[in-house]
Amino acid sequence: MKKNIRFIFILMSVCVAGITLLQLYYSYTNYNVKQASFEKDVEKAFSEAIDSAFVVRNENIVKEFEGWLRDTTFVTLSCKWDEIKQMPVFTIKERKLAGPGGQNELSMNVMEIQDRVDSLTPVVKDKFVTKMGDIVRSGLKKGMVWYYTQGIGERLSKRKDEMQIDINVLESEYTLALKRKGIELPFLLGVKGDSQSGFCSNSYNIGVKNPEDRQVRACFNNAELYLLKQLKWIIISSLLLIIITLFCFWYTAKVLLSQQKLSELKDDFISNMTHEIHSPLASVIITAEALKGFEMTKEERDNYIDIILYQRAKLTALTDDILTGVKLERKGQLTNDEISLKDIAFTIIRDCSAKANIQYIGNDVVFRGDKKHIIAALSNLVENAVKYNLDDSVVDIKGEVKGKEVVITVSDNGPGIPNEYKQKVFDEFYRIPTGNVHTVKGYGLGLSYVKKVVKAHKGSVEVKDNHPKGSVFIIRIPYEL
Repeated sequence: MKKNIRFIFILMSVCVAGITLLQLYYSYTNYNVKQASFEKDVEKAFSEAIDSAFVVRNENIVKEFEGWLRDTTFVTLSCKWDEIKQMPVFTIKERKLAGPGGQNELSMNVMEIQDRVDSLTPVVKDKFVTKMGDIVRSGLKKGMVWYYTQGIGERLSKRKDEMQIDINVLESEYTLALKRKGIELPFLLGVKGDSQSGFCSNSYNIGVKNPEDRQVRACFNNAELYLLKQLKWIIISSLLLIIITLFCFWYTAKVLLSQQKLSELKDDFISNMTHEIHSPLASVIITAEALKGFEMTKEERDNYIDIILYQRAKLTALTDDILTGVKLERKGQLTNDEISLKDIAFTIIRDCSAKANIQYIGNDVVFRGDKKHIIAALSNLVENAVKYNLDDSVVDIKGEVKGKEVVITVSDNGPGIPNEYKQKVFDEFYRIPTGNVHTVKGYGLGLSYVKKVVKAHKGSVEVKDNHPKGSVFIIRIPYEL
């Protein structure tokens, strides 16, 4: 039996360890996949944010350019209709004369304006400025600047080389790009070489004239915690599965061990019962054979018959002890008698007074319950006290009402019960180990029967030390008058 249980425990341990390792590996793999996806999205979002920031920067240059064209103190605009080409001709002329080799005036056709235009009205001027802005925007996108006039070209070229990407704009665009990918995590933008903790992206160039001057990267302080939150349901489900598996292993082990323990207790019980039954049966058989084989006087025959009746009573009491507990546990039905604890105590005192000094302490307590089982339970406690202290046994029975409970205590001055056995003594068939010496006969049923009776009354029972020596059994039953 022990070898089989040991083998089962080994197999179960291997299974539990395997399931636990598989779940941990599964969670670790998911974390790595999520981390790789996060890093990829972060890098892609940063690239998109830089592109968007460059677009914003170019738009700012275009707005400045359009402002120059509308600035009458810087340039003058004029317009006339080209009869040959059937399109308007616009002229840009700077008020400041250009230097040697430069030009301060430019005329150009605008095909997008189809209506006949003979003068520069505000509407036409806006259309022309917008068209010029589109041309500049297209050139900036390609990294080129057209010198329309000397002054405009120089200004435009200078702004292209000097206007940098605004970090605040880049941060805003990066936040939006991350949100589009479902990432809402605080970050810090820093230049290459800055000391930053946590996960950091690759460095990206945002410089316009000398790219190496502005290498920027994004750093996330709580990336690991963010990834764990993303995987929380996977992690929680894995942990629950591990916990359930461990619980099942623990419960199965507990059941197997309890079954093994119960099997050992039953073996001991059967051994004790065999001995206890064999003795009275042998006595009955010998007595019966003596009655049959010998001539006896009436007085001798009556003595032999008394022996048979006495042994029969022992066998009947033995079977009653076993059957009473079984019936109570299976049926659980109690009568609703009115019980006087003082009367019960005096009944027990009368039956056992010759064996011990038994007394009832305190006032009478009247409550409702099954009188027969209560008497039997208290008798078991008293008989145990007498059984384990034959020298000078003193037993006190006390009853009182505390709140909504009837509290009954049975105290003795016996050898007491060690702490490690205080809970086990109420188990069925359990007897406190005494080695190979059994000076006190018993089957391990008395205290288990007491517990069943109290439990059937919806109460509780416990045992404590009685100082300076002995034990105190405390029964608590709901008080019903």
